[in-house]
Amino acid sequence: MKILTPYIILLLISLNTVNAQEVIIKGTLRCINNGVVTSTRGAVNIVIIPSFNPKAAVATSTTPQGFFQVNTGWNAQDLRDRNVTMYILTKCSSCKKIQRVFISEDLDKRNTDPTKMYVTIKGWKILENCENAELPDILSAQLLDSARNLPPEDISGKATGSAALAPVSFINLFEKLATVAVAQNFGLFKVIAINPGKIKYGIFLHSSPMTNTDNTGFNFATSRNLSEAVFWNASAIAFSGRPNNVSLLANFKNNIKLSGYQHITERFAVGLGGIYTKQDELRQAVWSKINDDDPFNTPTVSHAEKLQEYAVFLAPVYQINKQLSAAVTVKSIWQQFNNPFLVSIQQDINGNAYNLFLDDTVKRQRFDVDVSLSYKISNFLQAGVSVMNVTGTTLYADEFVPYSAIRSYVNQRAYGVGLCYKRGRLNVGADALLTDKDLYDISVGVNYVPFNNGLISAGYAFKQQSFSVAFRLKNFRIAYIYDNDLVVNDVKIAKNKVFDGKIYSGFVFNF
Repeated sequence: MKILTPYIILLLISLNTVNAQEVIIKGTLRCINNGVVTSTRGAVNIVIIPSFNPKAAVATSTTPQGFFQVNTGWNAQDLRDRNVTMYILTKCSSCKKIQRVFISEDLDKRNTDPTKMYVTIKGWKILENCENAELPDILSAQLLDSARNLPPEDISGKATGSAALAPVSFINLFEKLATVAVAQNFGLFKVIAINPGKIKYGIFLHSSPMTNTDNTGFNFATSRNLSEAVFWNASAIAFSGRPNNVSLLANFKNNIKLSGYQHITERFAVGLGGIYTKQDELRQAVWSKINDDDPFNTPTVSHAEKLQEYAVFLAPVYQINKQLSAAVTVKSIWQQFNNPFLVSIQQDINGNAYNLFLDDTVKRQRFDVDVSLSYKISNFLQAGVSVMNVTGTTLYADEFVPYSAIRSYVNQRAYGVGLCYKRGRLNVGADALLTDKDLYDISVGVNYVPFNNGLISAGYAFKQQSFSVAFRLKNFRIAYIYDNDLVVNDVKIAKNKVFDGKIYSGFVFNF
């Protein structure tokens, strides 16, 4: 029995290896060469998508021409005795888009790797001239990347993918993008220039303490309203009268601020918060037809732009003495927007033109640090200073033509100083923010306590010419913040612009 045991183990391992075979579908896709039906060659830059797992999509190679190999990610046991569907994306609208393959055990050609089952598609040919079927390199790469992001379905619970014979609905958009119309004014175009827009990219960390706030004039020398202290001068948390706080301010459309802090000991506290902003607009871009050198065939097409910028803050705070406190804030900063790349200008059955866009998604994420100090000069005078984004994080300052080397950036390093004067029920504050280039803005504010648990505040920023008016009653807060159209939302415009994103509400809970 001892002699047989190793052989039994080896047999079990061998059986397990066979059962774990991954299906690999390969072959050569051919097209008609130079208009001669009897002459063919390998078709390059054709995107092949297995319907059951779009993430395994590939493009036919140039060396050797037309060759493809799809690592399906499926176990041979799960696909055996089933029809699977392969879709292709070509420049030809009338070409056959589907090839079905029946997976059976006899197709498995023995090879040196027992973990893989190779299935070869023989005689796959596109009945169209190669130049009318093959995609441009750059379009093939973009369509391949988009196809790999399609969400698969898992119906078996065993393998990645959806039904082996899947519907074609998910492929329709890509077929339209890959089809180039014959008409001169229609077809596939690449972006060559982007006209100026209204969205100001990369400045949300500059504008938030000066313009998009209900605490205008008090964010760098914070006293009564500490709901944004963790963002702009976390050291002020050390002088707060309450050990705990949770605050929310949002217009529930394009701007949200959520923060809180907790005193751990008498001298040490921790603050945590996040800011989220969103903008959109319709912007004009100039496009040039692919593989067309005609300088006059450059239409200007309106393109929808979407920008998201947000940050998360973590701030340990220490009170040095009764007059002085300090904080170091660690933050993670994100920026994401769609960048124009290709547009397919098409015509429907009624002769109306329509556009299908294929955009790049640009993402940027960076870590940075703030250092802040608060100093109580006297019982009625308090000063604050904050050095933000010490390491000099940069965000994109605008969109860009994808294949151009020209990029513009906004340095996030900035310096904030504030002064707060306290006189009974009335506080008066002033803030100034300087960037690495110049003075960004100066703001002034007043707040007044009319009765217990009530706070009225107002402020004005001079360069942006924006203002805020706010009222807080115990835990509830409401504000009107006019940002002078600094935050842009043009795609979905409200009927009444007076209240379009200008009304903010939220809460303040002190424990």
